[in-house]
Amino acid sequence: MDIRVEYIPEPHLEFGGHFLHPDKKTGLAEFGPFGLTDPALHPSQIKVGIVGTRATAELCERWVDECRGRIETDKRQKRRPPPVLGDEPFDEDAVVEALIKGLTPDFVGMSAESSFRTTVITAERWRSYFLDREAREIAELTNAVQRVERATDLIADHIERLATTSPAPDVILVALPEILLENSTVAPLASGNWLNLRRGLKARSMKWGVPIQIVREDTLSGKKASLQDRATRAWNFSTGLYFKAGGVPWRGHGLEPDTCYIGITFYQTENAQGKSVLRSGVAQAFDYLGQGVVLRGEPFEWDIEEHGRTPHLTRDGAFDLIGKTLKEYSRISRLPPRRVVIHKSSRFWGPDHPAFDERTGFFDGIAAVNPNASIDLVTLARSEVRLARIGQYPPVRGTYALLGTGYPVVYTHGFTPYFDTYPGVHVPDPWTILERHGDSGMRELAAELLALTKMNVNNASFSDGTPITLAFSQKVSEVLKQVGPDMPVRSEYAFYM
Repeated sequence: MDIRVEYIPEPHLEFGGHFLHPDKKTGLAEFGPFGLTDPALHPSQIKVGIVGTRATAELCERWVDECRGRIETDKRQKRRPPPVLGDEPFDEDAVVEALIKGLTPDFVGMSAESSFRTTVITAERWRSYFLDREAREIAELTNAVQRVERATDLIADHIERLATTSPAPDVILVALPEILLENSTVAPLASGNWLNLRRGLKARSMKWGVPIQIVREDTLSGKKASLQDRATRAWNFSTGLYFKAGGVPWRGHGLEPDTCYIGITFYQTENAQGKSVLRSGVAQAFDYLGQGVVLRGEPFEWDIEEHGRTPHLTRDGAFDLIGKTLKEYSRISRLPPRRVVIHKSSRFWGPDHPAFDERTGFFDGIAAVNPNASIDLVTLARSEVRLARIGQYPPVRGTYALLGTGYPVVYTHGFTPYFDTYPGVHVPDPWTILERHGDSGMRELAAELLALTKMNVNNASFSDGTPITLAFSQKVSEVLKQVGPDMPVRSEYAFYM
């Protein structure tokens, strides 16, 4: 069998001053966020509201204040015997310190004086407290569904109070007390779905127009045993806060600015009559700025016995869904995309399935918006093929292998040359391009796949193992499960993350 293996270089990101760097934290620390290049993309002030008990709100305020200044990483690593290097001196402490600082660098602080160049503002008028005994009364209810519903109602009332009071904050932090975290966050429903406090709050908050960010009391207090180090938590918290307030922390470099990247998935919900149905898909379009556009498709019924467990769209359903998505993208970008890339975890049914010819529907729907657009329909799946590398480390992130005439293998997680180590604990599993229809070659699609693992604005990690198209179309569907038929659906990604 003919095997061709090559390395796709690490994609860079663009930060303030259009400087390029592969690492988010270093890029933000050295050059600041990309939003600094355009006043419309950079909030110089972020007004923050806080919802919680008086105790959790105090912890949250303390955390916000800590994030205004520099935070040194407190990560530790077990010592190992130093290697024998002849007469060469070996400073083990220096090597370990360099490794830790590379993987988990100190947080630079989020203030007007730091590289973020933004001021986080909190005030008493942007706080809303519920009583500790209210939370305890909810936690003592015997019915799990009632606990989650009552907790959602309680907190949503306070979110509404802040979001509808002028001037409203830009972002509302919800500091969840431990008493609600213990048994009032999820509950099974008779339909087979789950009621979820986090998703319910995000679904409710859409109608008031202010994004929320949920923080746990055990995270704020440092009691949670599996916590990341404080510097890493500060990086992730501040990056998410900056984006939700309207900022763009980084821009994808190498991703074409006139290409629309879309992830599509399906989810089960209920219609206005309370009947269980599937939505015809969740489409989330990302541009090169990482801005998301979220849309909800029309409900439909799917017969598992007749068609199998994996849902597919009808030709008209695909045409309608992609048309609405691209029109919303064009409204925001002011121009239709010249190229459209759709990622899905299931295959694209075509004319051989006349009742569900979604492939033709997608092609026709894209052509209706821009007849000259380049198109790529791509099915992504975890590969069953594993590559081995000589030595102790797994294959390099960016490894691209074409095995004969089969499907290519792409490693989006693995040994990372930038860190000179593997920043993981499990054996990485690669992706494969299981199916493609359209214009681009496998190598180009694989390079884009790698770049899209760096576009998650909800954390400042070097990269994710999953491209943002698939990762967040799934997260969006989880929130939309709890958006009722008559509830508003916001198109901004900030309301789902």
